[in-house]
Amino acid sequence: MKKLFTFISALLSMFVVVQMSAAADLVFNVTVPTPTYECWVVGNFNDWNNNQYKMTKVDDTHYTITIPEAELNQANITRDGGVKYKYLSGGGDWAYVEKDANGNEISDRVYTDGNDVVQKWALVYNPNVEPIPMTVTIIAQVPADVIELYIVGTFNNWTIPTDSTKMTLLETNESGKVFSATFFTADANKLQFKFCAGPAWDYEQTQGANFTYPDPTQNTAAVICESFKKIYDPTKVGNVTIIATVPAGTERVWIMGSHLGWNWNNLKEGTRNQDGTFTIVAENVMSFEYRLYNWPDWGYPEVGEADPTKELPNRTAQYDPNNPANNTIHITVWNWKQPAPSAVPNVFFDRYQVKTVNRTITVNNVTSGVELFDVMGRQIEKANVRGTYTTKALTNGIYILKVDGITAKIAVK
Repeated sequence: MKKLFTFISALLSMFVVVQMSAAADLVFNVTVPTPTYECWVVGNFNDWNNNQYKMTKVDDTHYTITIPEAELNQANITRDGGVKYKYLSGGGDWAYVEKDANGNEISDRVYTDGNDVVQKWALVYNPNVEPIPMTVTIIAQVPADVIELYIVGTFNNWTIPTDSTKMTLLETNESGKVFSATFFTADANKLQFKFCAGPAWDYEQTQGANFTYPDPTQNTAAVICESFKKIYDPTKVGNVTIIATVPAGTERVWIMGSHLGWNWNNLKEGTRNQDGTFTIVAENVMSFEYRLYNWPDWGYPEVGEADPTKELPNRTAQYDPNNPANNTIHITVWNWKQPAPSAVPNVFFDRYQVKTVNRTITVNNVTSGVELFDVMGRQIEKANVRGTYTTKALTNGIYILKVDGITAKIAVK
């Protein structure tokens, strides 16, 4: 009897261990609107790769998936409060991301039990609908005080407004101004766009929902955009110099902000001064939001003095065309959310002797293949190769390098 009791106790212990292990996995159960043909989940546990985790369909309005605990360990995030994520109706494209009931952007979800409800999709992916590649013309009516107008959207992967997406002024009328832009889209079915009254996200339209191309059978669409967060004035633009006092031991500092499109491909590193402060210049700005980082990654921001775990609101700055002295500002960074990673002791980099030279990445000792992704999970290069591989010239930013199935982040600067 004693042996039987011992055996049963051992089985129960094994069951408890298995249950505890399973409980550490991420289980997602989501209710979705109809129609929904697919459902995908993406988060910081997989570097926001939106083409990796396709969920299993339970019925027309329910999907499920279990993400192994190992994904959290590899991403170095904790289950309790550290997992952020979103759902998409299709893989590989943020055009299919979830929205609120009114079609507005939502904040990243924070994992509790994984039981969620999607209120609306930005677009519904339909595998039965063929893409419609075409050149389209967008005509926009905007307020009269808009000086410059830019368009961004799925056609350019929502990158920061630049001269390449600057619209042409057609006329000024009693309702305001009319601008136009002509561009190619790979699929008019999923074309979404919004406007910015200046070359940064600070000037984006105030209406939260994106415009959706109304009729893919037509190559021209006219829309009205009534208001913007700010109006860009090129006569009030200049450089703002930031001098930052940072915690002792800080080796490097980066700025990320609205003037850079919140895009790590545009990141800007500060210059270390002899007194240990850092100087960073924000060029050709009118007003902008920003935050400093001790490593070019979202996980390394500045935090508050009282609570080192609490991220600060974005800082703000504005160019003053009337008083040049106001265009140099001094700030204090009290703490960093976490120490910057060491640049040397890394088994991955030692094994493959990874080097970055002239904005290219060279990898040695490859046995099967190399893949390169941007921080949003979009594949940039892929090669089946043995030996040494060198990428094409890249823009500054953070990349995800996958060699022989092993993944690591790498900064190109």
